[in-house]
Amino acid sequence: MKHFVAIGLIAVLSPLAARAQRLPEIKPTAQFFVHLPVALNNPVFDDLTGVLGQVNGSFQLPIYKGLGVGVGIDASFFELNDHALSPEVTEGSVTRWLYYGKLNWSAYTGPQTFYELSAQFGQSRWNWDCTTCASNEQQVGFHWGLSAAYFVNATDNLAFGLMLGYEADGSSFAPGTIGLDHFPGRTDTARPYHFLTIGLGFSTSFSKSDAGMW
Repeated sequence: MKHFVAIGLIAVLSPLAARAQRLPEIKPTAQFFVHLPVALNNPVFDDLTGVLGQVNGSFQLPIYKGLGVGVGIDASFFELNDHALSPEVTEGSVTRWLYYGKLNWSAYTGPQTFYELSAQFGQSRWNWDCTTCASNEQQVGFHWGLSAAYFVNATDNLAFGLMLGYEADGSSFAPGTIGLDHFPGRTDTARPYHFLTIGLGFSTSFSKSDAGMW
């Protein structure tokens, strides 16, 4: 008799346990992040510029289990430190725009938490507007980046996350970028744009209703 009771309990509880452990599915999502970019191995650029902010928006679709593809746009804003290259006075501002596609892998680690690993590839456009520039300097080049993010769900369709990333542009920062023959008091020459980024943001997902509408 005890054996029958045990078998009955297992039969009843097993589906309930499986349902409790079932993780949410990956859905189409839109993400928005605010980043702090930190220049790597580019001391003159780091001294010359002050970060105002970096914002990023993207949309992605799952194509097979946790594998997904997406597109995004990113804008970074800097101001120039007037006397970073004394005696030259370098007033002005810098903007970088990114247009990219992304390949990502997402997976839930629990009912309310998930991570995302992604690679992005696209085009960067730097716009320099400064007093020493012969004209508004533009630099266009290939861009790639890698990032890892961890999210915690606030609701079924809204999650907040922390992101750590690395970005590299094909363009380089050189004296000619800001209209100079050399950097005063420096021996540095051209250095490529590399950044470590730390960001906070949110991810909102989309799912079909019973009527088949998103």
